[in-house]
Amino acid sequence: MPPWLLKAGAQGAISLLPGRHRVNRFLQERVTRSLALTEAGFEGKLAHCRHHLISFRRTSGAQRVPGTVLELGTGWYPIVPIGLALAGAARVVTIDVSPLLDRERVAQVAQRYRATLEAGELQTALPELDPARAEALLAAAARRTGPAELLEALGVSAIVGDVRDVTLASGSVELFVSNNTLEHIPAAQLADVLGALRRLAAPGAVMDHFVDLSDHYAHFDHSLSEFNYLRYPPALWRLFNNRLQYQNRLRISDYRALLASAGFRLVAEESERGVAAELAAIELAAPFRGYAQADLLVLRSWLTAVAQPQPASAAATASTT
Repeated sequence: MPPWLLKAGAQGAISLLPGRHRVNRFLQERVTRSLALTEAGFEGKLAHCRHHLISFRRTSGAQRVPGTVLELGTGWYPIVPIGLALAGAARVVTIDVSPLLDRERVAQVAQRYRATLEAGELQTALPELDPARAEALLAAAARRTGPAELLEALGVSAIVGDVRDVTLASGSVELFVSNNTLEHIPAAQLADVLGALRRLAAPGAVMDHFVDLSDHYAHFDHSLSEFNYLRYPPALWRLFNNRLQYQNRLRISDYRALLASAGFRLVAEESERGVAAELAAIELAAPFRGYAQADLLVLRSWLTAVAQPQPASAAATASTT
């Protein structure tokens, strides 16, 4: 049986367990060894952090870091929210539907930032950074015990829950970011999530998302095409999809449409495309046959958008909620 099918079956079984995240963490730490914070992984997320800050300045025209930032999808290691806070964001809120953080992993991220700062490399990666301020924050965080307290010392609030239920004030967030997150949210829910972000958006708020549109099983099974999951009709794909690694299979045009419907104007799109011959070798399932080839070829993309002004009636409704 192909490795990706074995993984799909194992994850599907684990996803049905009450303590699925604990079991999954144990297997990733002790069996697959895939949960370790590698140098490449840290540097990749640090580069994402830099991209978010550059996108905010370029799109908003503000020569400063954003005041309040909201990240969707904290994940196992809060590299991006800590980086944004160290760079000077006044308040960073990171939210995830799953409770993945623990003290050890948060401390590992803080230690990695300290080492990068002491080597003089963090100032290059994050030009907005004040080294003295960053050093003071990291020193204060080192004295904290729990993961939430450690993050708070760095200027980060971590929330486990649904962003649609967040009690932040309407119009208070200047920058929304996500990294490998949107592709894991079902389409109908994603429309609601983006609508919730629009209600939280300050005038001219910027959002900057990195979206992976490839078949994630191909990251594990390198014999698999990154277009592989486009061959399966919905009924069959449901057998391979699971709660631990749900993939919505949306294409780049779908994300554009969802952003526009939620009240955001796309201002920049940086896409990586696959090879046309590899896509042509896939017999597309019916839901994907109506897409243009250029649409289907996109495997990864940065999407930067700005909040459009709301109609007076909508703004009045939002202010009362």
